[in-house]
Amino acid sequence: MPYGAPITKDDVERMIRNVIVERGFGCTLLAVSEASTGWDVTVRAGTGALLRFSLSSRRAIAARAAIEEALEAGL
Repeated sequence: MPYGAPITKDDVERMIRNVIVERGFGCTLLAVSEASTGWDVTVRAGTGALLRFSLSSRRAIAARAAIEEALEAGL
């Protein structure tokens, strides 16, 4: 993705999957949907519980950091 370009749904899904693998989180991405302020994300934890969070940033670096924080806090 070009520097400064807004991120797409595919970009968000790829970032989430990469964070899950790189950090060894026991969860699976279920859904990413566009929201008025960014993206709504749903993952299933290894325990079966659902974790939902929103990404308000459309910049890749900020979105990746928010993904890591949300997964660390919720799992």
